[in-house]
Order: sequence, then C-alpha cells, then structure tokens
Amino acid sequence: VKIIISSGINAEYGLANSEALKLARQVDPDSRRTLAVITKADLMERTTENRLVLEGKSIPVKLGIIGVINRSQVKIEEGQPITQCLEEEELFFKSNYNYISGEMGTPYLTKRLCQILLEHVKECLPELIIRITEQKVIQQNILDSLGTKVDDPFEMLIQLLYKFCQIFDKNIDGKESIKLCNGKEISGGRHLFQQFENTIGSDLEHLVLPEDIEQQIEDEIMSSSGAKPALFTPNVTFENLASNQVKIYVQPVKKAIKKCCETITEITMVVSKNIFRRFPNLKREAHHICLSLIMSKTQAVEQFLDNYLKCEISYINTNHKLFTKDRKKIEEENLDEDSQNLPFEKKNVKRIRALLELYSNIIKNQLMDVVPKTVMSFMVYSFKEDLHKELIKRLADKQKIGDLMKEDVFIEEKREKATRMLEALEKADAVTCLLD
Repeated sequence: VKIIISSGINAEYGLANSEALKLARQVDPDSRRTLAVITKADLMERTTENRLVLEGKSIPVKLGIIGVINRSQVKIEEGQPITQCLEEEELFFKSNYNYISGEMGTPYLTKRLCQILLEHVKECLPELIIRITEQKVIQQNILDSLGTKVDDPFEMLIQLLYKFCQIFDKNIDGKESIKLCNGKEISGGRHLFQQFENTIGSDLEHLVLPEDIEQQIEDEIMSSSGAKPALFTPNVTFENLASNQVKIYVQPVKKAIKKCCETITEITMVVSKNIFRRFPNLKREAHHICLSLIMSKTQAVEQFLDNYLKCEISYINTNHKLFTKDRKKIEEENLDEDSQNLPFEKKNVKRIRALLELYSNIIKNQLMDVVPKTVMSFMVYSFKEDLHKELIKRLADKQKIGDLMKEDVFIEEKREKATRMLEALEKADAVTCLLD
C-alpha cells in the first residue's frame, strides 16, 4: 500500500536534523512520498540556511516543503478568529518570503494535500476500480446465498419444502450431485449403486462353502442314516446343508439394508443443510421427519427380505430350472474314471458338495437381483413418493410457522453487514467514475 507521509517539523528546534524527518526517511528513504510541513515559521530565525530549507534546496523531499504559522495558545484563549490568523499568516510570508509566499501558508497546505491525494488516487485508480468491482461481486454473492428477508413465511415454507424434495429426487435420479460429509461429490443414485456393489455384491461373492464342508456332509449323512450305513443319500441331508448355507447370507443382506439406509439419511442431511440452513428450526424438524420416514421404509424392506430369506431357508427348491439343468452335468462328471476309483462314500460327498455349490450360487445370484430391487422399491422410491406429502402434512401448520421460519441470528447479521458493505462499495464506485 502506498502511503503519503506528512512530516511536521517544529521551526524552533532546527530543521535539517528534525526527528520527524529521520522517522520519515526510515520508511521513505528516497523521500518520494514525504511532504515536509514546517510549523511556527514565524519563530524561525531569518538565516540563509533556513531560507534554503523553505525554498526546498536544503532538505530533499519530493512533495515539497510548506511553512505555516500556528495560532498561539494566547490567541486561542483570546478568541482570535481563524480568518484573522490566516490573514496574519499571509502577511507574514509576503513580508519575509515574498518570492515563495504563494507556496506557503495553511490555505496552500490544504490545496497541496488535496492535489497530492487526487494524484495518488488517480495513480491507484485502475487497481482500485478492479478491487471495488471484485468486492461488489463477492458481497452480492453473499447476499444471494443468504437470500432476501422473508415477507410471506408460509409461502416461503412451501417453496423450500418443494425445492428440498425436488433436489433430493434429482440427486437420486443422477441429475444432480451433492458433496458428502467426506468431501466427495457424487450423485445419490450412483452412491446407492456403489453400496449395492460393495455390500450385497462383493460380500456374497466372497462367501463360499466352508473348508470343512465335506466333513459336514459326511456328518449329516451319518446323522440322517442312523445306525445303518446309507445306500442312498436322503434328500433331507442336502436340504439341511443347503438351508445352513442360505442362513449365512442373512448378514450380508442386513448389512446392505443398513448401508443404503445410511446413504439415504446422509443425502437428506446434506440437502436439508443446503436448503434450510437459514432456518435452523425448520432444518431440525425436517430432518426428524425424514429420519422417521426412512426408518419406516427400512422396516418394510427388512420385513420383506426377512420373509424372502425365510422362504429360501425353509424350502430348498431342488426343481429349480437352473439347478436341474446343471445337476445332470454334475451327475455325469461324477461317473468319470477318476471318480470311479473312489469309494462310494467319497464320490457321494463330492457329488453333494458340487450340488451345494451349484444351489448356493443360484441363491446368491437371486439375492443380488432381489435385494437392490427391494431396497429401491420399498425404501428409495417409496420414500421419494411420500416425502413431500409427509413434510407438508407435518410442517405446513400456520401455528408453527413463526417458530419454523425464524431465521438464524448470524444469517441476519451477515445480510445486514453485506448490505452495508455493498452500499459503501456502490458509493465508492460512483466516486471513481467521477475521478476517472
């Protein structure tokens, strides 16, 4: 920042070695920004040296040296008018320094300071105009983000609720994206897809038959046969083993439901924070309604999938088209030469293991299809359909409107501050236009 230095020098205590000049030279070594003002010039000795100082030949300051006569304490107490003091000052300089009297005195000092200030402003004007314009844009953006004062709270409430639902819908449909709590920007639909991929997809893919499955098969065959050795494997053996394997899939399904519930909750939180940030009470109430609705939809998903898994566990469908089709291949492979060299019991165990793996894969593939469909239908789309009417039903109450639409105190303060700043910048802009 360029600063003009006005250095006051008392004529009674010497001019060339003035402390004020020494201080000025510390910040302005070349004296390009220094204007020397010699006070009490009437008390200065009439020497050649002092005359050279007033002429600007002794003290090198680029903005000039101006002598003035201060009104004494006695004259102040006597109530001498300033106009009379100025007349005496003018007479003094004309009488003693006539050849430079036009550049001495308080009126000339005022004129010179105004001239320097104007020149300085003009020099800084281009940069100043840019800074004013930038600040105007910043302050206007702040005002736009804060919104205008609420004239009709009920109408504003209806508009905000509609906008909230609209942005949520667009986000789920992938038409808009939001910034999540971890700073990542993503669409809600894409985020849900990733949850399906990372939970129900990935977790089920990694669930394979346990390492001791053949021992389990042998134990199950023995338990089903009783004291007599089994010539044929009872159906109940396969069904029990298959049911146990399906039970393992319950946890990945629950995990997927939980993750999707958390995703929907996070999206509503982020959207409500953006839409309702001016109105903390409204944001809190809307969030509670969203949570309640999400929990309701989540329970519907859990109930449906819980019943679905119970069906899969309770009834092992060995007549499933995919199972019967590939079962023949397994039976044929079981009769190859290597298998024929094995004992009957071992061949039987390997055959059942292959059938269990086949059946497990069929159930896993079905779950990978059913779980996303159920979550999207019973949770996401159902939540979208009911959200707006639920918010209107519970919030559009004229008795609550005053409390709900009460603005955050900090928002009001920021708006007033930004308004004052913008008004000041508009005035400054008008002044720069006159100077340009």
